[in-house]
Amino acid sequence: MKNTVSLKLNPIIYTLIIILPFISCQNPELKNNLPKLDDPIVTTAPHKSTPPLKRTKIFVPLTNENLKTELTKFGSENPETLVLMKTPKGNIKIKLYENTPLHRANFIRLIKNDFYKGTMFYRVINHFMIQGGDSDDWERQNIKQKMGSYTLPAEIRKENIHKKGALSMAREYENNPEKRSVSFEFFIVQGTKYTEGELLGAQQQYRLTITAENKIIYKTEGGTPHLDGQHTVFGQVIEGFEVIDTIAATKVDEGNWPIENITLDFEILK
Repeated sequence: MKNTVSLKLNPIIYTLIIILPFISCQNPELKNNLPKLDDPIVTTAPHKSTPPLKRTKIFVPLTNENLKTELTKFGSENPETLVLMKTPKGNIKIKLYENTPLHRANFIRLIKNDFYKGTMFYRVINHFMIQGGDSDDWERQNIKQKMGSYTLPAEIRKENIHKKGALSMAREYENNPEKRSVSFEFFIVQGTKYTEGELLGAQQQYRLTITAENKIIYKTEGGTPHLDGQHTVFGQVIEGFEVIDTIAATKVDEGNWPIENITLDFEILK
């Protein structure tokens, strides 16, 4: 039986700004579907039933006070940096960054607890990003309570940019001056390719400093430069870019929720 609990019962609502500057003029279809510039993504967890968790190991519950100590210890004991995301649309291989040790350790910890198993992509916006990482089913909420209530300190690095395939963590925008990341919800950038003029406009509107090297990346590979400095990028897709495009192009409802359920799971490779 599907879980019919209203999303209103979940008090935690995360937001991810989705301002997409200067790209709509390149794509008429995209222009018609873009939110207003001041309209954020409201990141709410799916309320559909998902498979039960089978290999739950539950480590020490985390809090904002103990997470640095516990994740540092866990990270040293679990140094894996290569994971495989499995979806009905294909697999995506991701390399986790070692220069974001708390985010990497947290992600591995969640994977080893099978937390993401059977969750779904629930925010998909073509030419921007695909987002997932949570569920409102009872068992998922139970394991969240056991794993602890916490947010992650920002580990924003200038060299980790929101180019296509970037793995980044969602965060609350209100009352969060430290730009701390949420515990579970992640997104993968699809983005779009920028022209020199569009990059100049992005720099001016968002007060960005985009290096010459990064300009080349945003022109040739694409991405979402306006998110740089706002979210912690802690990994990068190295295989499966076509899967990102396939998921991003799926039909969605008025809330950007895919009409077709797109589940996901992770396997740690090494």
